[in-house]
Amino acid sequence: MLVYIAGSGAMGSTIGYHIEKNTDSRVILLDYWQDHIDRINENGLIVSGKVEDKVKIKAMRPEEAKEEADLIVVMTKSMALESMMEAIKGIIGDKTQILCLLNGMGHEKILEKFVDKSQINMGVTIWAAGLAGPGEIEITGKGTIDVQNIGDDEENGRKIARLLDKAGLGAKYDNDVMFAIWRKVMVNGTMNSMTSLMECTIGEFFDSSTSRDIISELVKEFTEVGRAEGIKLDYEEMISYIYKTAEEAKDHHPSMYQDLIERNRKTEIDFINGAVVDKGKTHNIATPYNKIVTQLIHAKEDIRGAK
Repeated sequence: MLVYIAGSGAMGSTIGYHIEKNTDSRVILLDYWQDHIDRINENGLIVSGKVEDKVKIKAMRPEEAKEEADLIVVMTKSMALESMMEAIKGIIGDKTQILCLLNGMGHEKILEKFVDKSQINMGVTIWAAGLAGPGEIEITGKGTIDVQNIGDDEENGRKIARLLDKAGLGAKYDNDVMFAIWRKVMVNGTMNSMTSLMECTIGEFFDSSTSRDIISELVKEFTEVGRAEGIKLDYEEMISYIYKTAEEAKDHHPSMYQDLIERNRKTEIDFINGAVVDKGKTHNIATPYNKIVTQLIHAKEDIRGAK
């Protein structure tokens, strides 16, 4: 099986590494960071943290990919998904499966512009990784991946889940992956956005005097809108899950913090807190906390001149 990783930053490279290392599939990493591509092709992908290793793996720019893909794992930033799909449409065939593991919600609508719904698999991952430099990743937390085909091709969805599980990524097929996606969006909508605004670790924010009220209001809005979307969300269960996750990651700076504060890049806020605002409007549900969080992140992007 030929597997492309479309967007080979920390998480994309982590997934590509595991598939290349532990399965018979051939992996090609696609990215636009030329130094990253060159280092990987020259020295192999260097892995540190929970895993210490180096693997020989091919990397190139998206427009350089020519062989038709069996599987494409899309791992771009949300706002770059459509341009990535446009760049790689030449390697997408009628039987190519797409696995989307992006943060946030609403990506299936973009993917349906390029492939049939039966080729789309949505997923969620809680693996944690960072870039130590070009050609180097640090795996900071091992996790799981949930996968579901959202069309009528469960067989291929299960095949993808088995491949990822064989790769050591803790994958499983999930008949209700949208629940897992909404749950992760709530984690990101409380932790990523707030640590980016406050410029702190997850633990520092959760230990602050007003965090409990802020988190409570955000989760109430997420839960109410999610239920209107047909997702079975329990408020108390979500609160418990968020606090448990926060305790486990209390010393961590999430990906949005890394993008905005460390790298001065624009964030995925419109696909996280902003997405629940948009969905709330559809159902005539007010989401004032998520709206102000979205606005404040955009204001911070403007002030910092984020690119």
